[in-house]
Amino acid sequence: MICYFYPEPTYLVYATDLPPLLYYSHIPAMVMALIVGVFVFLNGREFLLNRLLLAISVCFSLWTVANLIAWTNIHSDFILFIWSFFGLLSGLISIFCIYFIYAFLQKGDVSLRIKSIFLGLLAPILVLAPTTLNLAGFNISACDAFGYENIYFQIYYTSLGVLAMVWILILLIRSHATASIDFKKQIVLMGIGIEFFLFSFFTMGFLASYLTGIGVLPDSQLEMYGLFGMAVFMVYIAVLMVRFKTFHAGILAAQALVVALLILVGSQLTFVRSTTNVVLTIVALILTALMGTYLIRSVQRETAQRKRIEKLATDLSEANGRLKQLDQLKSEFLSVASHQLRAPITAIRGYTSNIIDGSYGSVPTYIVDPLKVIYESSRLMASSIEDYLNISRIEQGRMKYEKSEFDVSDLTHRVVNELEPVATAKGLKLLFSTSGPAKITADIGKMKQVITNLIDNAIKYTTEGSVSVGVTIAGPVVRMTVKDTGVGINADDIEKLFSKFTRARDANSVNTTGTGLGLYVAKQLTEGNGGKVWVESEGVGKGATFIVEMPV
Repeated sequence: MICYFYPEPTYLVYATDLPPLLYYSHIPAMVMALIVGVFVFLNGREFLLNRLLLAISVCFSLWTVANLIAWTNIHSDFILFIWSFFGLLSGLISIFCIYFIYAFLQKGDVSLRIKSIFLGLLAPILVLAPTTLNLAGFNISACDAFGYENIYFQIYYTSLGVLAMVWILILLIRSHATASIDFKKQIVLMGIGIEFFLFSFFTMGFLASYLTGIGVLPDSQLEMYGLFGMAVFMVYIAVLMVRFKTFHAGILAAQALVVALLILVGSQLTFVRSTTNVVLTIVALILTALMGTYLIRSVQRETAQRKRIEKLATDLSEANGRLKQLDQLKSEFLSVASHQLRAPITAIRGYTSNIIDGSYGSVPTYIVDPLKVIYESSRLMASSIEDYLNISRIEQGRMKYEKSEFDVSDLTHRVVNELEPVATAKGLKLLFSTSGPAKITADIGKMKQVITNLIDNAIKYTTEGSVSVGVTIAGPVVRMTVKDTGVGINADDIEKLFSKFTRARDANSVNTTGTGLGLYVAKQLTEGNGGKVWVESEGVGKGATFIVEMPV
């Protein structure tokens, strides 16, 4: 049946007696949605997020085409058929939008339970859309079906739009609280775009249909303004693509946005009538094309620069990985080499000591001093080898601590006795004092090495005077101090003194045999036993005090 009061449209949807806003609101929004949706899909069809954006764009475009036909066609049977799809397409848009936000936030698919909920929400629309519970008739005189729409069916699919807005808002707020700073910006942009689209689309659509149905409005022109929400949504989508590469589409997004803007501006030519407005529209179209070209070129430069930076970052990461492997090989080599060196050095020390002591008979006096030099050199080498071994164990994570309770005062006293000949040979006094027994729980071997390294270090860098070693109990900790009258430490060197291969600025003027490893090993072993170590000095030439604290 034909609505005789209206002329047959040209090209299926074009009629001269309709408001120009009809085409300006429908065609640009539909084209923008399709262009962005298709561009995103083609650039990353394997991504769920891209496929869902295309689904939203297609459903919206179908709704727009159907609405355009309902406004312009005069065949009642065709209009009635098209009209029955409005509720179904609106419901699909709502559910796809929720699904879309889930995929955006989770970077993946939803659970089967959520999908079941989606299907359950759509089920009433799928069942009732082709029945009289959706549309009960058609008004041949007005050429519409407003008076025959089921208000409850209409409320239901509109409620799905409201539910989508609330559901999405809750998801975005929850994710925003725990997201990174960069992703928080994406959440805000996505939230503004999709919420504005849903609000304008469903609010204007429901009000236009309802108020027209009850006779408050002569027609449903109000719904045309709701379609501009899709254009806003697509602009935000384009911003997300260009700035954050959300849909894995950089330059394509900029191109899609520029084409959509050209269509949006150019579509004004469909309804402007005066020559002035036509000229202004053409000028705006040219300016948009020029600015769009500049935008695309800027994005191309930014994309190329970003790719170069990403390549540099990848190369740097690979180089860093190779350096770590080399460092690991170095540590392993150091461990093996140190093990191989320790045995002969120990033999040299042992036999040299026995010769000096006369275990193999009397030794000529002129041989004793060279033997003492050999013994001291082997002692220093053995100490360095032990430091290398400990460093390799620490860096490989193989350092083990066998803790037990012992008197650290007694241990320190024994170390002082062992090193006293070394201090005496340099003309130094090695003093020891204690407030009494001081028991701690630690690895006795590791703590002996810490104390040895600190006292030996003080002897090395002291040319005259004394080295004073003390053990006291200070509340909940045992404090061991090694105070010397040596070269002292510059304030700038104190912070880095416990680093590997680091020595005080004037250290070489006093001692050339140091490796810069003793203090590093002492710090690592002390902290591994649950204590702490630091150094205090009033400056160069004023000596230094090394302090170790361990829990009682």
